[in-house]
Amino acid sequence: MDNKEKIIKIYDLIENGDIEQAKEIIITDKNLLDFVTPFGTWLHVATRAGNLDMIKFLVKSGMDINVNEGVPKSAPIAHAASEGEITIVEYLFDNGAILDVSDPNRNPLFSAIYGGHLDIVKYLVQNDIDITVKYTENTMKDMGAYEFAIERGQTEIAEYLKMKMGKKE
Repeated sequence: MDNKEKIIKIYDLIENGDIEQAKEIIITDKNLLDFVTPFGTWLHVATRAGNLDMIKFLVKSGMDINVNEGVPKSAPIAHAASEGEITIVEYLFDNGAILDVSDPNRNPLFSAIYGGHLDIVKYLVQNDIDITVKYTENTMKDMGAYEFAIERGQTEIAEYLKMKMGKKE
């Protein structure tokens, strides 16, 4: 099997939850660990697939937990927040994931709001993510997490953020 075939195979195995075979291919060819797919690193792929065992293997293998790749270019914790994978968000955070608020696409709080995941919003707020940051770019003008929640129709999340912001001001 050439590298292209191995890469396709690893991707399919992770997506289908057959992590033992994916691990075996990566273990036999460590160079494949650093490959970046159009969807991001293997850590991004495993995060999107919701595969915590594969994520643990990749982190223990030395993958950078904070690399910004995939679409949008963000870290795996933002992908997990978007997908509603609270156990993965917790694992990544506990293992050094940075709560990057430098850009709305990298902000796990915005990802959780986008996906409508109140449990993850609460977890991120409890772990001191900056809820006061505001963005202005193409589609946003002075928009913070509260305004983003309103725009997305996430009223329960918006009310929670409003309450938390009231306590911080």
